[in-house]
Amino acid sequence: MSDTYRATPGVVSNRRQVPATGGDSDVLGRLWDQFRHTWRLILRQISFWTIVGAAVGLSSAYYFVFAESLYDSTAIVSVQNKGSATTSVLGGIIGSAAGASQVEQLYQYIISPDMLKLLDSKFHLRRIYASSERNPFWRLWWPSSDEAFLNFYRNMVDILPDTTDSLLTIDALDYDARRSQAIAAEIVSQSQKFMNYQSVLMQAQSMKYAEDELRNSVKAVQAAKIPYEQTVAELRLSAAQSGLATATGLANAQQTFVIPVSKPSFPTYTTRPQRLLDIAGIALMVAMSYAVGFLMWANVRDHRKT
Repeated sequence: MSDTYRATPGVVSNRRQVPATGGDSDVLGRLWDQFRHTWRLILRQISFWTIVGAAVGLSSAYYFVFAESLYDSTAIVSVQNKGSATTSVLGGIIGSAAGASQVEQLYQYIISPDMLKLLDSKFHLRRIYASSERNPFWRLWWPSSDEAFLNFYRNMVDILPDTTDSLLTIDALDYDARRSQAIAAEIVSQSQKFMNYQSVLMQAQSMKYAEDELRNSVKAVQAAKIPYEQTVAELRLSAAQSGLATATGLANAQQTFVIPVSKPSFPTYTTRPQRLLDIAGIALMVAMSYAVGFLMWANVRDHRKT
């Protein structure tokens, strides 16, 4: 038999040709196209009222299911300086209104870690705020963190300073009405102690230089040996005595104290959160955001067409 007709063993004369494909890239491409198509369908169904309705529904679920009601005890205090007598907001003659810096100083103290430490030692606020009974969306999740504890406390007290009339309005929020009133009363009490302590420090600083100068002047008079030195030392002593009298008057004028204008109230019903008002506010913000976003998108779309 001719070699031309001899079959070569192990060789397949008709092989199947498998087309080359992209494999995973084709699958991802089809998934992406499907996602874009689905997203377009969703966007066509979304309207202004759909967005606003969803926002109202979600916020209503939060405020009426999860959000806890809080009691609000309000107290008002006046920061006064011991100076020329004037008629105060209390209707009595107690002193002049303090400056804006002293009101700000008291405000910073009330929201400081020092105040929180005193309140926590008395009311165990860290344990209360981190309790599992609290709203999961409004709870102290990291009680071991002093920074998180302080931030949570600052959300539970509202301090409104009025530097014009030297008044501070204190709102203490809590889950219990009596504890809310007690916290507000403790804040007022500690504020009075703080300002009294600050007054003592200011008086001591004002008197220190004058007393040192008087003491040195007396030593100079005692050490004088000739008439000229005696005359100079006596003049210095006289000036030091006048300076001490002036410093004493200034020190008395620097005495600052806190006067309760309105004692902490006992809340008979919860006032926070203001559910309907908060829901309306959320709906308004969502509506405004939708309107702004729609106008921006329309502007971009028109720009692309041109």
